[in-house]
Amino acid sequence: MTPKRKIWFEDNRSKKIVYISHCLLNQNCRYPGIATSDGIIVEILEPLLRKGIGIEQLPCLECMEWGGVSRNSILKFLPIIRKYSYSKLSPFIKLFSKIWYWNYKRLCKREAKKVANQIKDHLNSGYTILGLISMNDSPTCGVTKTLDLLGSIFKYRELEIDLEDFEHPKLEKMRNLIPKLLVDGEGTFMHELVAKLKKLKQDIKIIGFNPWDNLDEEVNKIKNQIFTNEAI
Repeated sequence: MTPKRKIWFEDNRSKKIVYISHCLLNQNCRYPGIATSDGIIVEILEPLLRKGIGIEQLPCLECMEWGGVSRNSILKFLPIIRKYSYSKLSPFIKLFSKIWYWNYKRLCKREAKKVANQIKDHLNSGYTILGLISMNDSPTCGVTKTLDLLGSIFKYRELEIDLEDFEHPKLEKMRNLIPKLLVDGEGTFMHELVAKLKKLKQDIKIIGFNPWDNLDEEVNKIKNQIFTNEAI
């Protein structure tokens, strides 16, 4: 098999790239009620911009599958879950939820494959992937912490959650509620992406950003892991 011919060229590109969760570049796509910033989380982006680092934005699978930025396909079912999840209809509601999650996992697998192949292409072309920064409270993009959304909803009484807080979420309540619901583990999309990267034998540093912890400490953590002898 003839190896692919690499094009020789010269220009000003740094050939250094960081992948970033969609909502770190655009808080407007966060789940309603949990955006901690007005748009871009500037404190993360500024160091990358100053160093001429390229940025690739990961897809927002929740917007794609959960009913857009308003998450309509999730929120419209919450009153039904709240009304019937502890009734005789509970098994049917849970079955529907499992089917929905299975379809969502399929989407995550497809998109993870696309991202992993893009990363492989960059690396094979001589680029350096400095790392991947993920939103570390997400049921989708969490890397060390995630939120079991369906589990939390169906166990809301045991967890002492008022499901109306999810139906009409406000940042003040979410700031206290979300950290209590986080568990160790990877979100659905990040789990699939890590698996695809391992299959392609690509070792990429993944750093989780927790928006509910101290901002300065989170930003310094990212700097320390993204930059080595090029520290800012």
